Amino acid sequence: MKNYVKIKTLTAKFNYSDRGVLLKKGYIYSVLSAILFGTCGIIIKIAFSEGANSINILTLQYMMSIPIMFLGILIIDSKALKIGKKDLYHTAVLGIVGNTFMTIFYYMAFNYLDVSMVTILLYTYPAMVFIYSVVFQKMQVGFNKIFALIATFIGCFLALGLNQGIKAFSTKGFMYGILAAVFYAFMNIYTEKKMDKLNPLSVNFYSIIFSFLSLIILKFPVEVFRQDLNGKLIVCIVILGVFCEIIPLTLLYAAIKHIGSLKVSIIGNLEIPTAMFLSFFILKEPLTLLQIFGAAFVIYAVYSIKKID
Repeated sequence: MKNYVKIKTLTAKFNYSDRGVLLKKGYIYSVLSAILFGTCGIIIKIAFSEGANSINILTLQYMMSIPIMFLGILIIDSKALKIGKKDLYHTAVLGIVGNTFMTIFYYMAFNYLDVSMVTILLYTYPAMVFIYSVVFQKMQVGFNKIFALIATFIGCFLALGLNQGIKAFSTKGFMYGILAAVFYAFMNIYTEKKMDKLNPLSVNFYSIIFSFLSLIILKFPVEVFRQDLNGKLIVCIVILGVFCEIIPLTLLYAAIKHIGSLKVSIIGNLEIPTAMFLSFFILKEPLTLLQIFGAAFVIYAVYSIKKID
């Protein structure tokens, strides 16, 4: 009997240790994903300045991403290419409904709003995930969850300088930004609910394929190549494909698998200070001490996520 108790105790310790490792991985994946996503706005703006539109950018981005992902999966884990019919259906829904519409609306918003405003609109999605979790999943609402959500919004508010007043902005751009947030929230929730056991590489690869197929309906690829593809635009497409699509989305799906969509959505607010500092150094946008304080507040709030059970 004593030996049995010892074995049970050791097993529990190992299980707790394994869970801790998975949680740590989830936090790291989520942080890295947010930082990489934070570079997107600047690259998209540069691509727009070269005469490209959102559909052309996305189509070229997917055309480049699919073969790179295929080769990467063959090298890393070829078993990830094998997928059941049910999982294939779920990746189709994620790709067509989630990824395609989220990215189209996100990119289109940059035609009407600056990088910071689009970013803050996109990151209203943690509130959407939070509301869904409370209303539909009957999640227990504790102090730490509420604090983390409110703290990130306060930090974002300060980081974007919204305390100084909001300038006149496009209603159309605002709607595109909110719609991007809605579909991004859907992506997080759907991934957690339907694909928690699926390899993140499989999720990303097949969802990108279905996103690409849906874009072909909107614009045939031949039309895309009529775009003037200069060297600067090609570099932007490569960066968007690898560092703003393949890597961050794979990390995002892996993070959701380990720590859930709510924590990932709150940690994702790190994209805002990332975009803010990059805009300061690359686009020479002004930066105040209060904005720096706001960014620090976001980082602190994200760190506090570890206290959530």
